[in-house]
Amino acid sequence: MTTDLDGTPVDLDRAQEAVDGSRWLWTFDHTDAGEPLMLRLDTDGQPALPLPVVYRDHGPLTPVPQPTTAAMYRQVLEAA
Repeated sequence: MTTDLDGTPVDLDRAQEAVDGSRWLWTFDHTDAGEPLMLRLDTDGQPALPLPVVYRDHGPLTPVPQPTTAAMYRQVLEAA
């Protein structure tokens, strides 16, 4: 699922890394206002925060790179 944060698309299906190095993952829940709730991956017991709060307090988010799988290679080769 992709959401829009101040005109910037955020892919919630992937882990996100903030400018400060913290990593965040969508909990599949939303606030009453409809904001995605994000859980910090490198800490235990911390409450989930709304996406705009994560962005404000930790900086812009970028998707964490994913390794290329054999299925991805196969899909590209079959399309060629």
